Amino acid sequence: MGFLHPKKKLIHVADLPAGVRRIALARTVRWFGWGFGEALIPLFILQFSRSFAEAGAFRAAYDASMLLALPIIGMLADRVSAKVLIIVALIFYPWVGVGYFLAGALSLGIFIVVARVINGLTWGLENVGVNTYFRRLSPRTLLGSSFGFIDTWSNFGWIVAAVIGMVLAPHIPTHILLLAVIPTSIIALLVARRVPKDRVRTTKKPRPSLLASYRLLAKEWRHWNKNLWLLSVLVLFTGIIQALMWFFIPIDAYVEGAKPAMVILLSIIAVIPSLFGYTFGKLSDHKNKYVLLAAGLVGVAGVAIGLAVFPAYGFKLIASFLFGVLLELFFVVQQSLVTTLGSSKAYGERGGAFESVATIGDLIGPLVLGFSLDKLGFGNVAICVAVVAVALSSLFLALKHGIVSRA
Repeated sequence: MGFLHPKKKLIHVADLPAGVRRIALARTVRWFGWGFGEALIPLFILQFSRSFAEAGAFRAAYDASMLLALPIIGMLADRVSAKVLIIVALIFYPWVGVGYFLAGALSLGIFIVVARVINGLTWGLENVGVNTYFRRLSPRTLLGSSFGFIDTWSNFGWIVAAVIGMVLAPHIPTHILLLAVIPTSIIALLVARRVPKDRVRTTKKPRPSLLASYRLLAKEWRHWNKNLWLLSVLVLFTGIIQALMWFFIPIDAYVEGAKPAMVILLSIIAVIPSLFGYTFGKLSDHKNKYVLLAAGLVGVAGVAIGLAVFPAYGFKLIASFLFGVLLELFFVVQQSLVTTLGSSKAYGERGGAFESVATIGDLIGPLVLGFSLDKLGFGNVAICVAVVAVALSSLFLALKHGIVSRA
């Protein structure tokens, strides 16, 4: 597999840093374990919920724990090797599988909360660690390609397991399927331990503390320009789209009569576009990123309107695929902009600050959508999403044409 860099020289995957490729392998193994049962987590949570809003609250436990932890994780990322953060996360991931298993075996919702809280902490550590590791090792001209590479392979592993999960789901309870998280996390840990250690680029910084981490987060936000703030609004909005695609569309389909295997199919269809993350990364490296984001947001509006007009399961499949395409595009463009719109000496803190924004979106998304769905219904909520998407698209086009100052 190869691609052209800006000077038209053919570059192969082998030209990506070895550490980048090995971390991608570790995540692929871990996500393979998740693929067996993750698509059924919305239905699993629904068993313990009495409304959309309550289901959204269960889901939000994950994001609340990550939001509290991200400032200090981002601070740590600029003081220690990002590899250390990845290793620590993988050590604790097996306990997420244990939590879900206990919730199902004992019929106690509290263990769902425990599993999601641990999952929020571990994902925060791993995601900031991986992103920082990639930014330190990847050439700037290949940033989109590097992030697209890990997304392509990790999601491929997830899809393979999810297809197997479709066959197993009618016969094996979800909490048993999620036990696969345990061995695959251990194997991923063994792979990650062998990657080269990244070099920390900052020195003489104070010892990390929880209070200092929140101060640094606030300081990082104060120094953002309009480009970064507008990007952060998109990140917040992306959290709402993700909650709609991964959580509420499957629940709505299930309530309308879809079988568990059909619910899994919705998630598989949504993940398929991530297999082309490498291609989207190359596109991001060579095209105007603000135009790409504006066009993607118009696409979001069109899909949302379609969901309001065509509520049948068939269009939910189409919408899941299209949302997957657009979210993958947003992901690689965001990662490139977060890296290039600032100093290389603060990759961890800036990345952690954006992860905090993303987590706020992921936290607000299920709560707002859950409440809105209970009050307004699915169609009206979809129309509201379309309106916001069009407004954001206009702002990115204004920024591209200089109508909005970039200062």
